[in-house]
Amino acid sequence: MPQLADRLTELAADGQPITFPALGLAPDTVASQAGDVAAGPFAPYLAEAVADAYNRSDTQWQPAATALPEGLAAQRSVLHLTASMDALLHSPAAAKALGKPLTAALLDGLPDRIEAAPLLAAARLEGAVRLAVAEAVTPFKLWQALEDVPTDGPEDFLERLPRLLGLTLDRWADEDTFADTVRTLLQHLTHDEATDVDAMFELGCDLLRRALSSQDIGTVTTHLVQARHQFETAAQAEEARHDALTYAAVCDAILAFGRADAATINHAADQIASTLDQRQAWIHRTHQPEWLQPRRSAEIAWHHLVLQLRAAATTLQDDAWMDAWQALDTVLAAYSAARTVRPLTGGTGQGLALLVQPAIEDGFLRQQAFLAQLRRAAQETTQHAARDFDAATAITLLTAIETAAQRETNSANSSADDGSDDDDPGGAVLARLQRLAPTLLLQLNDQALGIARTLDDQQLRVLEGFAHDSDVARLKATDPLIVPKLDQLMAELSAHPSFTGEVRQTFSVLVEQTLLFLKSRSDITRTNLLGSTKKGEPPPFDYRRKPEGDRKPVEADLQRDFHQWLQKGPLHNVVLVEPVDVGMGRADVMAHFGALRYLTEIKQDATDNDPQYLESRYLTQAAEYSNTNAPFGQLLVLDLTPKNDTQGNLRVDEVAWTTAHRPRGATTDRAVVVGLVAGNRTTPSAYSRK
Repeated sequence: MPQLADRLTELAADGQPITFPALGLAPDTVASQAGDVAAGPFAPYLAEAVADAYNRSDTQWQPAATALPEGLAAQRSVLHLTASMDALLHSPAAAKALGKPLTAALLDGLPDRIEAAPLLAAARLEGAVRLAVAEAVTPFKLWQALEDVPTDGPEDFLERLPRLLGLTLDRWADEDTFADTVRTLLQHLTHDEATDVDAMFELGCDLLRRALSSQDIGTVTTHLVQARHQFETAAQAEEARHDALTYAAVCDAILAFGRADAATINHAADQIASTLDQRQAWIHRTHQPEWLQPRRSAEIAWHHLVLQLRAAATTLQDDAWMDAWQALDTVLAAYSAARTVRPLTGGTGQGLALLVQPAIEDGFLRQQAFLAQLRRAAQETTQHAARDFDAATAITLLTAIETAAQRETNSANSSADDGSDDDDPGGAVLARLQRLAPTLLLQLNDQALGIARTLDDQQLRVLEGFAHDSDVARLKATDPLIVPKLDQLMAELSAHPSFTGEVRQTFSVLVEQTLLFLKSRSDITRTNLLGSTKKGEPPPFDYRRKPEGDRKPVEADLQRDFHQWLQKGPLHNVVLVEPVDVGMGRADVMAHFGALRYLTEIKQDATDNDPQYLESRYLTQAAEYSNTNAPFGQLLVLDLTPKNDTQGNLRVDEVAWTTAHRPRGATTDRAVVVGLVAGNRTTPSAYSRK
């Protein structure tokens, strides 16, 4: 063992500070042995000594310090590498001085290392991310490395990737090109079972951050609803994701404050308090890296803000106040916090203020007595100096209220003068929806505008509650593999002008059941699908497996299986098989919801499973059945192509997509959801046999 390693061990065993002077070795000796030590188990001790040298600006040890990056490049231990980076990053001076060679050493040959040593590769990438986030180096080399990171690599590497990508978004969300690349990577990771929950959470944090920095109310509420969706999905998929539950409750509280829903705010505040307690118990006495602490601090900051919003909402709804000054203090604190609080790293309060502050202003307009108290407080500032009253915020709030009131008066006078009967001056209906019913607006799009014109604010709030409960209930009913794919299909179908109202509700249910069917038939064994057989009897025929005898799979096998699946689920009373007189023919499986009906055409193909090929052969027939009803249908194809050379089968989220067909001379697209059921399959263990 080199002298340097011996001395580092002795200092650590004695509990002494590890510094170069304490080693008692000549600088040349230390420099000659530093590279080998950095590649071994004593690297963290050496890093501690290097950090101390830079903190003291002791230049005589610089040759030893500069040998550290090259040595760490050969480090084979995840724990030793991580501990060494922790020690170096405790010293900003050391991180700055060694940042460039360290980044080069950590990222050099990263793609090859991902395959050979995935955990170590993840630790290397983490070190490079931390150096860039700490501004020890410019981020360009890291950005290039992240753009080249595979999303189909080893599970041990991918599991740590979402949090690192989330950290880069925390820091560089304003760098549009890079941020879009990271978001695309996270979207890919939502389709991997090892990373889906973490990726959804990070996308939710990104949406929440974008809501905070947005400058129009529509974008704020849209991002908040989408963020809540990501958090709810992650929380439903993994019971221990208390952080996801916390952030989902935060989104609910902020949206509820915008529509003056005190009950929802109270429930959200209670939910945050409960989940924070659970989270604290969950991680009690477990190691928590320091660089992850800002996210936990953000959870606490959100909790404080929501408590302020709860108190303000309760105050604004009271008819009288025992202590009007205290009531004003409570509301002004929330009004000011919406502009100044920074619950996410690098976030701004702009979007939060756009939603929270108008709600407070509206509350004062509804409560004329409270408004009079505010006017008095703003005018008689000397009367309450001892209360540490926030006079500046009071004046700002009063100015905003009076401006809004004057604007409404001018608008009303203008409409009366010109005799106009505009139901929506300046987009008022859209603005109401964005503030009071953002979930409903996302689900119904333009149709929500017509609904909003006929309802008052309270009725809109009730509908928003139904829309929210429906969205959350759908998440609880599925899983993290199905939810992102279903969301994607719904977003694509939403582009069709007829995908609204009852059509959207009913066809969405059918598509969800179809996705669940595709997943089930990808997983379930022959025994669990068809039952066991007695000893000596041949196994039952499974149309999904590579044929084992004379019997060959046909379309009817898939048709029967899909029909039985629907019969055993929530659509059991609306499913028919082979109904006649549909498009002058006979369809395979039909789901009918009153006057609405949707046909699923069943096919088999042993030639090719390429989407373009399948659509060219079967799409026209599948679309033809929707000519006399809603222009939506499904196509299921039993994929009998050989599986010998494919190195496995497609994932569930790769075997379903949306497409459209429009006959020549027609004016309406027929939207079709296509799904593949893999046939000619073998068991996974067969791929390991020689």
